[in-house]
Amino acid sequence: MNKKNKEINENNKSYKIDDSLNKKYKFRIVALDTLRHSYKTLIFLLVLFLILTFPVPYYVFTSGGITDLSKRFEIEGEKYEQKGSYNLSYVLQSNGNVLTYLLSFFINDWESVEKEKYQISDDESFDEMLTRDKLSLMQANQTALFIAYSKADKNPVVNDTSFYVAATYDFLTSDKKIKIGDKLLRIDDIDVKDFSDISSSIELKNEGDYIKLTVERDNEEIDINVRINNVNDTKIIGLLFYKIMDLEVNPKINFLFSDSESGSSAGLMTTLAIYDTLIEEDLTHGLKIAGTGTINIDGTVGQIGGVRYKVAGAESGGASIFFVPSGENYEEAIKVKNEKKYDIEIVEVKTFDDAVNYLRNIN
Repeated sequence: MNKKNKEINENNKSYKIDDSLNKKYKFRIVALDTLRHSYKTLIFLLVLFLILTFPVPYYVFTSGGITDLSKRFEIEGEKYEQKGSYNLSYVLQSNGNVLTYLLSFFINDWESVEKEKYQISDDESFDEMLTRDKLSLMQANQTALFIAYSKADKNPVVNDTSFYVAATYDFLTSDKKIKIGDKLLRIDDIDVKDFSDISSSIELKNEGDYIKLTVERDNEEIDINVRINNVNDTKIIGLLFYKIMDLEVNPKINFLFSDSESGSSAGLMTTLAIYDTLIEEDLTHGLKIAGTGTINIDGTVGQIGGVRYKVAGAESGGASIFFVPSGENYEEAIKVKNEKKYDIEIVEVKTFDDAVNYLRNIN
């Protein structure tokens, strides 16, 4: 290679390097120029995003749909299959922000409700409310077990009962923080076996006295002194407890509810689903059955919230029958059905037996 060609090659090499650098600089210049002309738009979009996602003191509710309850428990050993299904009708609930709050005024199936209507105390958080709802689900499932196995002549055995703090009231006074989900072990060093143990211990005290509660939290026992208050001539301490049974049943059963599922409104339907699995008769008649309502230990069905959303979810999910508690819940369900011209059959029930008798009499 002669000297002249070498110089040309070296110049070309130098030129290629410079050209690569020029492309990088050009890109940066274009990007900076775009940002300089668009920064106002970007700032506006960022501010708008922050405004729309700013939290507001509301929960936003909308219909969710239905879930086949056969997928929420497993029974070991002898069990019977159904041609139809029992379904949980659920509501979607979320913490409100400016965007969802505004949308709730324009979307018919969305509703915003002030948080304070669902808070038992002023400083109760969303997470604490969820903890209470999970305790409600535990309580409802154990009650459903007791009723279903008893009605199917399977003789459930109550091994133990536990009491959990489900809510704290604003007038509660204690020397340490009491948290929702705390398990009550003893009251003034007396083991708690029933609600009467709590009430009788409180009754022995005078207004202004303190009573010692021993609770379990994170596998640790904590002693907390709580003041006795007098409200409407009744001695109370400002705590709400849920009683949850520990049952021994045969055949054994395992619940499979997800972490996102909570509340007691599936009590009736869970009881029906378990009961029908334990008896030879198929009460579903091949139908998709949905419903809502709490279940009490005596078999009575209790009122719930969000009926309009649950009826809508059952309708969209293709259910033929919707069981609903007697009274205001039933009236609301009928009103929604007529307004929306739903085809689903609304069935009013006061007890678990009402639902079973209705199914047994389907032709």
